[in-house]
Amino acid sequence: MAGRMDGKVALISGSTRGIGRSIAEHFASEGARVAVTGRTVDKGEKVVDKIKEAGGDAKFFQLDIFDESSVKSVIDAVAAHFGSLTTLVNNAAPTTEVATTVKPLAELTTDEWNTILSGTLTGNVFWASKYVWPHLSAADGASIINISSVQSLVGISGFAAYSAAKGGVNSVTRVLATEGAAHGIRCNNIAVGRVVSGRGDSGVGVGEKTGGRLTRLGNPMDIAYAATWLASDEGAFVTGEMVTVDGGVAINGDALVNS
Repeated sequence: MAGRMDGKVALISGSTRGIGRSIAEHFASEGARVAVTGRTVDKGEKVVDKIKEAGGDAKFFQLDIFDESSVKSVIDAVAAHFGSLTTLVNNAAPTTEVATTVKPLAELTTDEWNTILSGTLTGNVFWASKYVWPHLSAADGASIINISSVQSLVGISGFAAYSAAKGGVNSVTRVLATEGAAHGIRCNNIAVGRVVSGRGDSGVGVGEKTGGRLTRLGNPMDIAYAATWLASDEGAFVTGEMVTVDGGVAINGDALVNS
C-alpha cells in the first residue's frame, strides 16, 4: 500500500523528542526517508532505531541551530546521503532558554533576547531555508513547513522574545511562499497550541488544564498529522498559509492565559 509521503526525503530539525520526533516517525510511516536531527546523539539514534524497527528509512545527523556552518553542512550531507531533499520542517527552538527566561520584556537581557531570536528564527528558519533552497529547487513536490506557536497570535506576559521570534516565523513563511512559487517550493506554517510533549517539565507548550475550547490538551501527533498533510501531495495546492492546531486557543485567548 502506497504511503502518503512516498518519494519524499524530509529533514526535521529538533526531531529527537516531542513534536519533531512525532513528525519524523509519522513521515517515515507514510513512506518518507527521514533525516532525524538534534544536538544529542543518543536520543537521535533511538528515534532512528524505532523508525527502522517499524520498516522505515532514517539516519541521524547532529545539528546545532546556533551554528551556521552546522546548518549548511547537515543539509548538504542529508541531500548527499539520500540523493535528494524534498521537505524541510523547521521545528527546532531553544526550548530550555525560553523556559528559563519567562519574565517581563523590561527584565530581559540583550543576550537572552538575542539567544531566543537566534535559535528560533535565524538558525532554525533563515539559515535552514537559505541552504536548503538549491536542493528543494531541484526536487519535485518540495515544501518547507515552519513550526510556529499561538503565542505569536496572542499576548502572553513573560514571552516577549519567543512571541517576537514566532511572529517573524509567520511573516517569513509568506515571503518564502511567494519567492518559492517560481521554483515549485511551497511554504506553510503550523501555529501550535498547548501540547503535552512528554518532556516531564512545565516549559513552553506544556499545560495542565484544557487550555482551549476542546476538552483536552494537544499531543505531538496532532501536529504530525497536520505536517503530513501539508508536506504530502494532498497539500500540493496550499502555500503561504498558517494552519492553527491549538484546540481553539487562538479564538479564546483567556483560556491560554488562564490554563
